[in-house]
Amino acid sequence: MPIKDIIKVNNYAKKLDKSLYGYEGYEWRVFIDEDEATLDKIDYVEYLLHKTFPNPKRPAGTRAKNFELKSAGWGEFYIYINIFFKNGEKKEQRYWLSFDKQWPKE
Repeated sequence: MPIKDIIKVNNYAKKLDKSLYGYEGYEWRVFIDEDEATLDKIDYVEYLLHKTFPNPKRPAGTRAKNFELKSAGWGEFYIYINIFFKNGEKKEQRYWLSFDKQWPKE
């Protein structure tokens, strides 16, 4: 089965009780939102955050958590994503981090 041209990415966000740098702060989670077969083909994921973040190049979490990255910030922005597959392929894409996507009830 070939690898899809575009890998679906998603995020959740929730407002923090405190501000960050004088702005409303949000905790957020970005992750690969694909079926099990596609997730199984991924070796690892790197996220490139806005240049104002310390260490903006961030490795993703584990396959068990859909290669998630958790962080916090005060503004929405494009996250650039490098997806590395077990077969040696690499996909580069971007994703708009939105604070409108509410964190699911736990």
